[in-house]
Amino acid sequence: MINKFLLLLRHAFALIRDDKLYSAIYIAGTAVAVASAMVVAIVFNILLADIPPEVHRSRTLYLLNTFINKSDMGSGFRSGCSLELIDSCFRQMKCVEAATGIYNTQTTFLAYTKDQQNRIPFYARVTDHEFFHLYEFRFLEGRPFSEKEFRDGERVAVISDKVADVLGAGEGSTVLFNEKPYHVVGVVKSVSVFLTESAADVYVPYSEVYYSQTPISDRSSASVSYSGNLAVRILLRKGCSRKDFLEELEPFRQHVMAVASTQIGEHVDWVIDVDTHFFNRVSFTRDGEQDLVHEAKNLITPAILMLLLLFLPAINLSGLVSNRMEGRRAEMGIRKAFGAKRRTLLSEVIHENLILTLCGGMVGWLLAWFVIYLIHDNKVFLRMFDFHSNAQSQLDTSLDISMFVTPTLFIIVFLCCAMLNLMAALIPSWTSLRKPIVESLNQKR
Repeated sequence: MINKFLLLLRHAFALIRDDKLYSAIYIAGTAVAVASAMVVAIVFNILLADIPPEVHRSRTLYLLNTFINKSDMGSGFRSGCSLELIDSCFRQMKCVEAATGIYNTQTTFLAYTKDQQNRIPFYARVTDHEFFHLYEFRFLEGRPFSEKEFRDGERVAVISDKVADVLGAGEGSTVLFNEKPYHVVGVVKSVSVFLTESAADVYVPYSEVYYSQTPISDRSSASVSYSGNLAVRILLRKGCSRKDFLEELEPFRQHVMAVASTQIGEHVDWVIDVDTHFFNRVSFTRDGEQDLVHEAKNLITPAILMLLLLFLPAINLSGLVSNRMEGRRAEMGIRKAFGAKRRTLLSEVIHENLILTLCGGMVGWLLAWFVIYLIHDNKVFLRMFDFHSNAQSQLDTSLDISMFVTPTLFIIVFLCCAMLNLMAALIPSWTSLRKPIVESLNQKR
């Protein structure tokens, strides 16, 4: 089997050398087709794949609250969670490995550069100690801030290496952010802005100054202790699903509603929306269900787009293969006259074209990488896919190789090549090989 494959490989490369122009055109056409489809695939890979430090995307849930009471006339007041709700509810659940709160208002810190000449803005992500459990940062110095430092309200910070270079700071140093001293406990590798859930210049605990209660309704003087200004991210334990989380959450939800109703003096409903990472980032047909079937439905649109991007070039390549097969009809006629089966010849032709297609696919993959690299920091591109933040300055817009080289993308490239090869080579090859032997032998007379 191996010897047969190696023989087929040598034969294919011999044909490539014999007709360099045909091979170059075929590879170039394949590269453009695959590159077009791969741009779509790479964007979705960046959106959905487990890419450091967001390595737990497949187990992450995103929560959004709505508290509804009678005085709201059913409209409700949408808010975040409080630390009390996170501690007493989500962190008590058996299916939850970690629950982190993130201050859901854009925060900018101002600090002087190390030469004290300029005061520049930094994007600060205000969160808690479990944030570093959900997202696995690469620490170049130090460590994340601890639960004790968070609970004690200490003014500590984790900064990116780019911020450390600009400020001339490092582990153990003190930095003035907004004229307040922060003790730097760690320095992490900068995270690309494309990873929107974890990217920031500075990471500080919200327990220090930013956390405050949010009233349940603008028309109510009372406040609900479970309502706050924190966006919640949940890391599920391995083997647990969104459905398991919702089932375990129900008794907690009833308790929260009872306490909130007591605090405000009338019945309060707590409606909580729970999204998986997939539906948080990609949702074309939202109907409340979030399972594999509905994920597949949401991927139909990009799949159709990729098929169109492959199908149209395949028509041109099919014409190219047809002309090539017309030129080889005499060769095929001789081989059939000596007993070669049509199935064997068809298999050889398809494999020869598959080798050319794979070469074009690899070139197309690199071309797609180059195209995205050219436009990756374009504002229109960033906003189109929500790869941006309102706080600018030191956020990293670089592209990591892990965004482009994953097993999933390799499989997609191979499938694109195989599909393009079959569409382009199967019909003209089959049509040519069905011609009678005599007609094929008389091709060049």
